[in-house]
Amino acid sequence: MDPLGQTVALLRPKALLWKQMQANGNWTVRFPASTGVVFCFVASGHCEFGVEGEPPRALEQGDFLLLSRPPSWRLARETDAARPTVVVDYTPRAGGPERARFVGDASRPPEVEILGGRFTFDPTNADLLTGLVPRRAEILSHNPTGPRLHHLLALIRDESSSERAGQALVLERLLEVLLVEAIRQAPAPGVVAEPGLLTGLGDPQLAKALNAMHGDLRRPWTVERAARVAGLSRSAFAERFTAVVGLSPMDYLLRLRMALAKDRLRFGGARLAEVATACGYRSVSAFSTAFRRVVGIAPGAFASRP
Repeated sequence: MDPLGQTVALLRPKALLWKQMQANGNWTVRFPASTGVVFCFVASGHCEFGVEGEPPRALEQGDFLLLSRPPSWRLARETDAARPTVVVDYTPRAGGPERARFVGDASRPPEVEILGGRFTFDPTNADLLTGLVPRRAEILSHNPTGPRLHHLLALIRDESSSERAGQALVLERLLEVLLVEAIRQAPAPGVVAEPGLLTGLGDPQLAKALNAMHGDLRRPWTVERAARVAGLSRSAFAERFTAVVGLSPMDYLLRLRMALAKDRLRFGGARLAEVATACGYRSVSAFSTAFRRVVGIAPGAFASRP
């Protein structure tokens, strides 16, 4: 299975859209720090983006930002020194989409329009986020992938403003595709890539091993066997894998197997024997021992936990 697609599926993302924000005049919208993933897209006009501890930078029409576990951040625009600045503190809402917001003088036309939202992830395998989603990804209007993203965002914008049957499902799927599309991008300039799956997939030789391991978890993998797939010596492969992915090959494989096991136990209703076989264990007892060591409780107790 494709490593990125499999990992995103195990995260079970849930997308929450805050729809459009329109604004004019002098304004600042402040967003709280988040443990999830947020995005914003400048549909029209331009504004300034600022994050705690960094100088502000300009965002133009067509620019897209994805932020993972961001500190407090803000969007702002100052157009008229004679007018006061409207400051809004954004508070995320639980539940469904929010209504469009207007910041400034509603009797005047908007000068800026922003589409945004956030993703939350099921806690079962939330640790897989580390090294997968860049701390910041930027897809600017002049980026070659821009038209593809703009088409996707246009569909999201159209769907969010409609009342068609199945709207929630369509939006959920479109936003999941948006998440994967943004993850594919390199980290923003000046942002150091973290060790993890995404960085590993950027290494052609490690990518061969990662694709093979994700594609056949039942196989009795060893470091030597994965190194042969990558076309590297055992020592060179182990050293590079650990440095680039952030875990040793066998620790990465164990984490992946346990993530699959937790997902199947929590959501699939599978029997222990089926889960053990799918995760590459020859017996239920060997699987249960490994699961208890990594997760801290027995598989049966995990499956029945509320």
